[in-house]
Amino acid sequence: MIRSGVKLGIAAAIVLVLVVVMGAAGWLPSLSNPFATEREQRDSPAILQALEDVSDYTAATANLQTSFEIEDESILPDFLLGETISFEAYGSVDGVVDFSSLTADAIVVEDKEVTITLPQPTLDNVRVDPDESRVVDVDRGVLNRFADLFTEDAVNESDLYGVAEDRLIDAAGQTELLERARENTDLFLTTLLSELGYDEVNVVFDTPVAPQS
Repeated sequence: MIRSGVKLGIAAAIVLVLVVVMGAAGWLPSLSNPFATEREQRDSPAILQALEDVSDYTAATANLQTSFEIEDESILPDFLLGETISFEAYGSVDGVVDFSSLTADAIVVEDKEVTITLPQPTLDNVRVDPDESRVVDVDRGVLNRFADLFTEDAVNESDLYGVAEDRLIDAAGQTELLERARENTDLFLTTLLSELGYDEVNVVFDTPVAPQS
């Protein structure tokens, strides 16, 4: 029994030596290592998921003040029937970038460089501050003042707030809010993705569509 074990050991050693020699000489077919592993990078889906979790990114906010007048006229003279309301509105508007609609095609990863193409920021989340906004002046005709005797709310503030929101949006469009939103979004993503190990981060915004005339 002992001799048989020795013979098997010697035979195994001879086979091992022959395999090594033949492999070095190139006489054995190339066989893949069944235990070898392949590394596959899945950066785009991971980044996409992170941005979708953020969804709407509020990149900048503008605090604004605007004034306007609303005038109701009739065929009668203004001193009889007519109304002019002056309103001063204070509020804020956000510059928002929508991440929720991004697809994998919008994110290109090449080794340690990533390029993200985003939609242009938009003006959103307009808020009228009820504590600061106020009716500055009201000028009514005789018949309007008479009608006020039969109503508790002579001034419809909901209508005024609706107009105020539109005016704040218009005022925000005249500022650098959208440009600031682009800059802040670029900084936010560059910082975020640099912490994830990317050496170069390129943030590109879609070319805005020119309005049709």
